[in-house]
Amino acid sequence: MQLIRFGLLSLLALAPLSSFAAFKLEPGRSLPPLTISGEHGGNVKNGGAWDSQSMNGTLNFLVYVDPDDSELNDALVNRLHDEKFPEAFFQSVAIINMAATWKPNAIIMSVLRGKQEKFPRTTYVFDKDRYAAQNWNLTPEGYHVLLVDRDGSILYEKAGKLDKGEIDKFVDLIKVKIKDAEQAPIAKAEPSPAEAQKAKKAL
Repeated sequence: MQLIRFGLLSLLALAPLSSFAAFKLEPGRSLPPLTISGEHGGNVKNGGAWDSQSMNGTLNFLVYVDPDDSELNDALVNRLHDEKFPEAFFQSVAIINMAATWKPNAIIMSVLRGKQEKFPRTTYVFDKDRYAAQNWNLTPEGYHVLLVDRDGSILYEKAGKLDKGEIDKFVDLIKVKIKDAEQAPIAKAEPSPAEAQKAKKAL
């Protein structure tokens, strides 16, 4: 019995802290900052790090996708393409769960580079070891859809295929948030020290 207890305690000691403090993925909560780089993956375009805070300031359609299920929500993707939402207010990020497929990474990367060139408005990110899934509590297999507000908070999330009613709801929510962004006052930039000094001398 003592040996079994010791074994369990050893496993608990080795377990990552994140497994005991998993992020609760639900609307209204803000996504914790996440950087995918190095052994975990990165940005398809240049191979460098991808930082989730690069989404801040813009409404984002974010998907976490198993390459084998990449066509699962084509109805939603095609609908968003047809809507032609303004780029200044709406962006998209596709994080590819490379650990969920049997396909070789080299082949997946070749496909992703082609997609990045064809769809420059979408930021493609490769995740080699389900790093995003572990940190954001995303589905480890299949297709996860999120709508992330300008401040990083979650507006909508669902794992799996969206039906027509859910797609309509998703699109209507985007329209409301874009309208809010268009009507929001433009923040006035603070003058630089040099500009402030120049203005002071002019008085």
